[in-house]
Amino acid sequence: MNSNKKEPKRKIVVLTITEQCNLNCIYCFEKAKTSKTMSLDVAKAAVEHEFKNSDLFDELEFDLFGGEPTLCKAVIQELVEWTEARDFCKPYLFFIETNGTLVHGEFQEWLVRHKRHVYAGLSLDGTPTTHNRNRSNSYDKIDIPFFATNYPNQSVRMTVFSETIRSLAADVIHLHKLGFSDVVATFAHGITWNKDDVRTVLPEELHKLCAYYLEHPEVTECSIFDMHLPAILQENGPTMKWCGTGTNMISYDPDGTSYPCHTFQSNTTSPGKAVKCGQIDFEAMSDFRDPECAHCVLEPICPNCYGMNYVKNGDILKRDRGLCDVVKVQSMAVSYLRAKQIEAGVKRMSPNETYNTIAAIKVIQGAGITV
Repeated sequence: MNSNKKEPKRKIVVLTITEQCNLNCIYCFEKAKTSKTMSLDVAKAAVEHEFKNSDLFDELEFDLFGGEPTLCKAVIQELVEWTEARDFCKPYLFFIETNGTLVHGEFQEWLVRHKRHVYAGLSLDGTPTTHNRNRSNSYDKIDIPFFATNYPNQSVRMTVFSETIRSLAADVIHLHKLGFSDVVATFAHGITWNKDDVRTVLPEELHKLCAYYLEHPEVTECSIFDMHLPAILQENGPTMKWCGTGTNMISYDPDGTSYPCHTFQSNTTSPGKAVKCGQIDFEAMSDFRDPECAHCVLEPICPNCYGMNYVKNGDILKRDRGLCDVVKVQSMAVSYLRAKQIEAGVKRMSPNETYNTIAAIKVIQGAGITV
């Protein structure tokens, strides 16, 4: 690959096709669901507006979101076919984030016919036991081979919940064995994590995953290990924004109102607390540091969600502390895995990155991080 090749700048446009869902997942962050659905006219207007007002971007990604978006198959199909028939002169794709329970028969055939512009990403929490406990006994309602076969490079998303943390390693490995090379595993926001489980069970589960990845270096690590450790070596300065909210991301609710991202919409916060586009000037902000985290060596690599911060604390910069201990355990596991990979010579890194990673490992392992 040409290292000088510039990555295209992509804008993420979330279209909340519906706030309804056919499941009742126990960790769902959308606490104020309604029966609202997006009309085809509203969806078309949002798509057309984004094509006309995204000159700073090279391509567009339209994320069809919910609720469960496939409850509105007709809107999805007509929107995609309408867009394909237009002469929009910018690369684009539609991404459907789905629980998979309604993706069967003719809709599968339609997805295959439109694979040039449409991707479907499955949410699957691991083994049947874990998935059924978390996601309304829906495992057997999903045609898993359809997703693994037709979207082999598309990530499968799983949520790690406090009640199923004891099977974390088995759940991730199960998804790998189903044929999903990219497993995005995220820890549930807005819940109370059992401190004893985080202190004792989580390290054991992550150690099992480390052993699996060391034994199978050909397998891409799940996102739990997607920490760029050398970032902690940076000199003290402003904290850059963690995600694209309010800058290269925008979200539309079923009525067509726009928000910095979907976590600021009323179905996640509440109708009276929703934050519309323009109420917070993300472009003008140069430092996204939470002052209370300034002393923490892990702050540069600690995941952050400004919408969830707002839901929890009413302040986009004040972090939700619910995952602090989880991130501490996570960083220790990642540093251990990287050390073993470097020792075994299986991690492909430049000499400079290897040096910086080793330096970061020493800092983390010597920081006296406790849970």
